[in-house]
Amino acid sequence: MKKILFFIVVSAAAINLNAQVSLAATAGTTTGTYTTLKSAFDAINAGTHQGAINISITANTTETATAALNASGGTVSYTSVLIKPAIGVTASISGSVDNLALIKISGNNVTIDGSNSVAGTTRNLTLTNTSTTAPQVLTVIGATAATAVSNFTVKNTNIINGVNTSSAFVMTNGAATPAGGYFNNTTIQNNSIQKAYIGLYIFAAVAVGNGSGTLVKDNSLDVSGANANRLVGVYLQGVDGGSVQNNTIGNFESLNAEIKRGVWFATGTVNSSITGNTITNLNFTGTETTVSAGVTGISISSGNTGAVAAANVMVSNNTISNFTSVGTSPLFAGVYLGGLTSGVTIDKNKINTIKNTNTGGYGSQGMYLATTSTAANTLIANNIISGISSNGYAASGGVNDNGNGIVMVSGAGYKIYYNTVAMNVNQTVAGRPSAFNVTTGITAAGAIDLRNNIFVNSQTQAGDRYTIYSSAANTVFSNINYNDYFSSGTNLGFIGSARISLADIQTGFGGNVNSINVLPVFVSATDFHLASSGNNTLDNKGTPVTEVTVDADGNARNATTPDLGAYEFTATVLAVQDIAKKKINYYPNPVVDFVTINDVNKIKTVEVYNAVGQRVIVENANSEKASIDMRQVPAGVYILKVNSEKESQSIKIIKR
Repeated sequence: MKKILFFIVVSAAAINLNAQVSLAATAGTTTGTYTTLKSAFDAINAGTHQGAINISITANTTETATAALNASGGTVSYTSVLIKPAIGVTASISGSVDNLALIKISGNNVTIDGSNSVAGTTRNLTLTNTSTTAPQVLTVIGATAATAVSNFTVKNTNIINGVNTSSAFVMTNGAATPAGGYFNNTTIQNNSIQKAYIGLYIFAAVAVGNGSGTLVKDNSLDVSGANANRLVGVYLQGVDGGSVQNNTIGNFESLNAEIKRGVWFATGTVNSSITGNTITNLNFTGTETTVSAGVTGISISSGNTGAVAAANVMVSNNTISNFTSVGTSPLFAGVYLGGLTSGVTIDKNKINTIKNTNTGGYGSQGMYLATTSTAANTLIANNIISGISSNGYAASGGVNDNGNGIVMVSGAGYKIYYNTVAMNVNQTVAGRPSAFNVTTGITAAGAIDLRNNIFVNSQTQAGDRYTIYSSAANTVFSNINYNDYFSSGTNLGFIGSARISLADIQTGFGGNVNSINVLPVFVSATDFHLASSGNNTLDNKGTPVTEVTVDADGNARNATTPDLGAYEFTATVLAVQDIAKKKINYYPNPVVDFVTINDVNKIKTVEVYNAVGQRVIVENANSEKASIDMRQVPAGVYILKVNSEKESQSIKIIKR
């Protein structure tokens, strides 16, 4: 008898050791152990376990078919389901499931939490569909409005697809040809999504409130190498009320000549936002002729067929950088706005280092604004755009040929306020790059309100280097004033013909009576805050606009005399008595070799800054007279900061 009891105990212990899934429920059969997640789900679907259900993953599982959890109702009776690794356990749920998902969820109040500690944020659970035949890792299915999925969460989990020709996470109606599904209060947070064609594919049916509460936050979609994602990071369609925030997206594979997008708000996505994301290393090698089908960090093409006519989309505080292309595509941009889309705000974004090296003359753009709405009600404010360049092509100023900071392609109803655009990376050959470019596609009278911007072109390659270029008539501007235009080239702008001076800008474009032609001194070549010294002529030169009350840092704009560009700043101003004593002179200007500076006070040092704010020379003087060897630097415009015993003064020098 003792031997029999011993055998039973040992057998039970062996079964528990081999059980990778432990389940606890508040109703029905309250406990259970299983070797796969599918087995646990099958038991729930059969009504064995009910109420609030906790599924603990105690070891790796190998799934032989989709682990499908049905919606609660009838035999199936649960109030919530939590899937989580056991305390201290790092585990995987994997399997090779062709043409289907590894895990399918059709019910409410389901959470997959991959952290192995209470309220933890570590990623200790990995979901992998190892199939190479149209695999998916995780699908959420809301087939109809009556069966909408509510309160689904996946967090702290590694989600890895078997091949990058299909999507890893999918939300649809579950049809063989997927259409918009029904769901709300979905949270996708702090996951690593890898080896997917589209990392997160979220497709909602267009209906008021459908998709509301969709939160995609703090996820990593930037793994490189064999597990790199391929085409799109985050895709939302038809969602009314989504938020994509603080994700890291990029390093997509570049072997396939395809159009890459970091975040894409497609048809019908409304009342939604894209904020705080970092999008890097989206590269293009292929051929594409469709203007709207190019590589973009953020693409907005909501149109007017969503739950509301106006998109009401916010794109804010994103960093988009380091795109390179050798391909042939007219669109290669940090941010793209297209379709019959209105009601979009794009502000406080940093866009830099977008370069197209194709020698055939293909463009790159910081922003490409091409909505077809003539009442777009689109606000572009407080953005910082730099380092946009192409190979260069001088035959025209077309956007397909050169680097351009902000490009206006079609539509009307644009408000362009307080942006800083610095064209500070050279093109390979002569061309016609510009900080701001308006194409012939803009035709409506008063389509653009352009105020309080800093447009700088400090490139040094041969050819034209414009701050503003317009192929459209000047009637497209409802307002054009209070801007700073500065170019290191011969001409400031172009409209009908090249415009050399600020007076020529005023004549050609109209308006601009309060605009200026001043070289800003930035904090550095990568920090486009205005330095407190050397910018007195830029201080308080803007005009208040009701739509923008803070700057790119969130600091309040001056209510009466705001500053130009993305950042408010405070200039260092000399006291009245110091101004009276100010006795500095310098010669020659322009200079070929040496510039001489005299001051009544002893000059301690002279610092020389180039047009992008880099310090290129420091000369110790310790005398009332200093001589600076400008042969050390190429031709261009420079700011000399003269530091005496009592003050610092800035002067502008042109080196021939």
